[in-house]
Amino acid sequence: MTTATQQAVVDVADPRWFPVDLDPVTPRVAMLRIDEGHVTGPAFMDNRLGVDFSAAVAVPLQALHALPAPPRAAWLFHTSFCCSTLLARALQDTPACMVYREPLVLRRLSDARDRGMAIAPWMVPTTRLLFRPWRDDGVVVVKPTHAALNIAADLLAATPGSRAVALLSSLDDFLVSNIKKTPETHAKVPALVERAVAAGSLRQRLAGREIEPPSLLAAVALQWVAQRELLVDIDARAPGRLRFIDASQVLADLAAAARDCLEWWGLPADMDALRDRAAAVAAVNAKQTSATYSARQREDEAAQLARMFARELAEARAWFECEILPAIRPQALALGAG
Repeated sequence: MTTATQQAVVDVADPRWFPVDLDPVTPRVAMLRIDEGHVTGPAFMDNRLGVDFSAAVAVPLQALHALPAPPRAAWLFHTSFCCSTLLARALQDTPACMVYREPLVLRRLSDARDRGMAIAPWMVPTTRLLFRPWRDDGVVVVKPTHAALNIAADLLAATPGSRAVALLSSLDDFLVSNIKKTPETHAKVPALVERAVAAGSLRQRLAGREIEPPSLLAAVALQWVAQRELLVDIDARAPGRLRFIDASQVLADLAAAARDCLEWWGLPADMDALRDRAAAVAAVNAKQTSATYSARQREDEAAQLARMFARELAEARAWFECEILPAIRPQALALGAG
């Protein structure tokens, strides 16, 4: 089959033809036909989507410009380690509300922005691809990876009328959650810190300081506040379009947190259905749904780690309070508090 014939097979109006990847250089989008299970099953819709990427059809960027604007668009932005996957699963109501968890195409654009590439031509076509509803009265919620906060303001600008929920967590929760992660995740921290600092105005306020975190947890504390500072910048660029929710609200009442998100987005909220879904997803690990989990188990794990790493946590907090906190805007610290 020739490339032209392959492209003719793709129906870009059909959301089941999903943009599984993109190349900002050529520029082309890789499209594959998926089903509902690819949305509801994997924790993330990136390279862990569970599809044969080699079978994807390359569609030129210019072929996507005729896509209509979506009737509704809802964004779920988040920092790291804040129960965003859990909340996303509670929001999933197939096929009326399809929740895309961290699609790879947005990470590609985030990486391109981080490398200094021009990505403006991609914004409208990519968002219109992502927000194609699965039924006439349906809606799509898109949860970009936390690394894509550097393009969040652009995503809002590309979807006029859309609103975003921004999910975050406390410094203590963020630090303890990082302790549980793998060495591979820990190795990514320096790059994630640099990305978040470089994307917003924090770099200017840290100018002239010798910022050398003395430990992994100190670097994690800097990552925590850099992401929050970036959210303040995004909020300033799109005033009135972000609602901030703390992970503690999600853990305290998952169904109510999901309802608050839907109401903010202007979407219907069936509380009976939300409670049923919330109870089901809260009983399993959000990222590995074959494993059981509970809020009590999470609390016990966190308390044990806080005891085991009490000295390291205290040292990270002390460094953060001395070296970084004086440069931080109060509103960045207060996000999600009220």
